[in-house]
Amino acid sequence: MEKRVSGVVENEDEGIRLEHFLKRRMHLTKNEISRAKFCRGGICVNKERRKVNAVLKTGDYVEVLLETGDKISGGIESVRRELTVLYEDQDVIAADKPSGLAVHPAGRGHADTLANRLAAYLREKGEDSVIRIVGRLDKDTSGVILAAKNRGAAVRLERQREQGLLFKSYLAIAEGVPEPGEGRIDKPLAHVPGQRNRMRVDPEGKRAVTCYTLMRTAGPWRRNSGCDVSDGYGRQEPEKSCSLIRLRLETGRTHQIRVHMASIGCPLLGDPLYGNGAVPGMARTALHAQRIHFLQPFTGEELWAEAPVPEDMRVFLSDLSLPSSAFLC
Repeated sequence: MEKRVSGVVENEDEGIRLEHFLKRRMHLTKNEISRAKFCRGGICVNKERRKVNAVLKTGDYVEVLLETGDKISGGIESVRRELTVLYEDQDVIAADKPSGLAVHPAGRGHADTLANRLAAYLREKGEDSVIRIVGRLDKDTSGVILAAKNRGAAVRLERQREQGLLFKSYLAIAEGVPEPGEGRIDKPLAHVPGQRNRMRVDPEGKRAVTCYTLMRTAGPWRRNSGCDVSDGYGRQEPEKSCSLIRLRLETGRTHQIRVHMASIGCPLLGDPLYGNGAVPGMARTALHAQRIHFLQPFTGEELWAEAPVPEDMRVFLSDLSLPSSAFLC
């Protein structure tokens, strides 16, 4: 999809060179300016192509072609299945990814993934373009995912993520109860040797920081729903408490929330890798990306998108008499 940005020269920029205006006022990168210079009609002032050393006057209308629209997501097969759009404009789209749906296709074959569904959605609207998903979620994790519709938006959103302007707020159900109030887990993470998809706390790993807030506690409950435990003596499993926790990441490492919560003795409910696996009513890891905050890539408008709490998490906690108000941000 073609993408153009524009700006008008104000009094304070009278006499400024075009290149400086593009960088200072329109916040274009060196690479964006360089690419536009070699496109037909790439950089124009008052609808006429101009060189970047041109001198501007008050009232000049500057327009830049950031993306020609000749690159499309031809490598991604369309899958026309349910897609819940939470927010959309000409540059970005936020969708609600259900648990069990991967973000991207894996391997050579095509599959039903969020990227496939986005490709179908945009093609039906006549907006076929390269799909650039900003950040990922594990297949088991539900919640909001943000994608850029053009290269310029993707660059700016990645920059926002590095600056902490783009961030997500997660909800999780953990086994056990962490320290009350707010907490901060600052523990480096690294891959487990020989296990590509498993992480661990490792002093030699990359820095990882997770902030959490204990929202509510619920319980007691039994993993085996009142059945006899398998210890051979007919004793029932001890009753436990669980916690509803809000989390925010300062860094973005693989499985960061799951490893960090397990490291403080509160693994996420249903986590098969770092916890105790599935429980009745919760067949996956109880982690949900509820909200995302970001700035519109070109206007700077502050935006939020929110994904409703999924039914399995809501039902599990409501069965423990946790009020629905606990889910509110």
